[in-house]
Amino acid sequence: MAEGGEGEDEIQFLRTDDEVVLQCVATIQKEHRKFCLAAEGLGNRLCYLEPTSEAKYVPPDLCICNFVLEQALSVRALQEMLANTGQNNEGAGQGGGHRTLLYGHAILLRHSFSSMYLTCLKTSRSLTDKLSFDVGLQEDSIGEACWWTIHPASKQRSEGEKVRIGDDLILVSVSTERYLHLSICNGNSQVDASFMQTLWNIQPTCSSGNMAVGKFIKIDDRRTTNAPRPLCKCTFYYLTLN
Repeated sequence: MAEGGEGEDEIQFLRTDDEVVLQCVATIQKEHRKFCLAAEGLGNRLCYLEPTSEAKYVPPDLCICNFVLEQALSVRALQEMLANTGQNNEGAGQGGGHRTLLYGHAILLRHSFSSMYLTCLKTSRSLTDKLSFDVGLQEDSIGEACWWTIHPASKQRSEGEKVRIGDDLILVSVSTERYLHLSICNGNSQVDASFMQTLWNIQPTCSSGNMAVGKFIKIDDRRTTNAPRPLCKCTFYYLTLN
């Protein structure tokens, strides 16, 4: 019984190899709008925000919003690995199984649709924040630009704790020390790396490579019960099995 209870507790946490969406909320023209981080990777490598507030009437294109939590390392281990490999970290962290994410660790996010990596670019398209950088995709995981440290947004969580599904969190670029940020200019939203914070919510759509066949429906705070791990526990989406 104890082992079963421990297994049930474990499904509450994010792990490497989970396929996830990154969600955030912004107030635009006095309305609360929900978005998912998205990218195409084919021609346009800049990330953008896919609206999901009107999902009941206009279903979002979630295939471009999925990212795989490919690797997780402590910041110290990441620095040592980069120093020892001359900025070439391909293959780092592999073979370790499905590791539970811990606050304070660095993570590598691979875009499912394009198989490229979420990265902080050297360009900037912002008209209002001259210190920000664009966020996009790169083909490989070489260097520290594609690594992001994960931090709790709530004082109820602390560095070193396991990252629970549904937690609000903050992502920081290792290379620029800027936050993954939702910015608004003239009523339009975009994503960049900035010194201003945005709270993100990471929700799994596929657990550790075990794809489920199902559909997304609008629902709140529910999770699957007929699967080894919850395939999606979202504030507004729920992956149902056929």
